[in-house]
Amino acid sequence: MSVKILIVFICTAVGTAAGYFVMCVYKRNFDYLDGVCKLLNELKRNISYRRDAAASVLGAAAIDSAQLKKNVAEYIAYTGGKADKPTLSRGFLSAETYARVCELFYSLGKSDGNSQLDELEMFLKTFGDMRAAAETKCKKQGAVAVKLGFLLGLGVGILTL
Repeated sequence: MSVKILIVFICTAVGTAAGYFVMCVYKRNFDYLDGVCKLLNELKRNISYRRDAAASVLGAAAIDSAQLKKNVAEYIAYTGGKADKPTLSRGFLSAETYARVCELFYSLGKSDGNSQLDELEMFLKTFGDMRAAAETKCKKQGAVAVKLGFLLGLGVGILTL
């Protein structure tokens, strides 16, 4: 009897862990896009008032996402002359998100202050929409994934008995 309960428990735990992993994937995407929006707001504030170099602003920003930290470090290496061409690692980013992020980093510092503010506003709208979609997906589908994983694991555990 205790072996059967153990099998049900293990199947339920594996199903819940799989659902939690799916939820973490959604959360990771949301955190990346949220970090990009925060960076864009910081860049806009800086260009409007202080006019520091984009690399120094990005280097001083507090970033939570590991992938975004890596992309910012690659951009800083490019602007510092340590890299020959601008390359950004894709990581877990979708093709559309990666293309927009590359477009953002490649456009930084290429125009005067007013044009740069207009570009940043455009990017902020684009990434804001992507962030809102990722937040909705994270909240709704992330919670459903954990619950579905639990129920699926419980079902498999009961069927194996």
